Amino acid sequence: MVSDLDKGILIQFGKRLKFLRQAKNLTLRKMSLLCNVEYADIQRYESGKQNITLLSLAELAKALEVEPKELLEFNPEASQ
Repeated sequence: MVSDLDKGILIQFGKRLKFLRQAKNLTLRKMSLLCNVEYADIQRYESGKQNITLLSLAELAKALEVEPKELLEFNPEASQ
């Protein structure tokens, strides 16, 4: 089971992912076409409902044309 702290981290990551996706004017489906990640999975990442794998993180970064570390630039303590 995911703790409240862990859930907060997933939510903060999801907000960061959504911000970057929207900044590139990408829909979930269009982003999915640019990488090897199902659009429903991207939606679950953005809502904090699914933990991301390292390989998916790399694929999303490629689609967003950013370094993977940019997806992780959020404050995990902001959700506490």
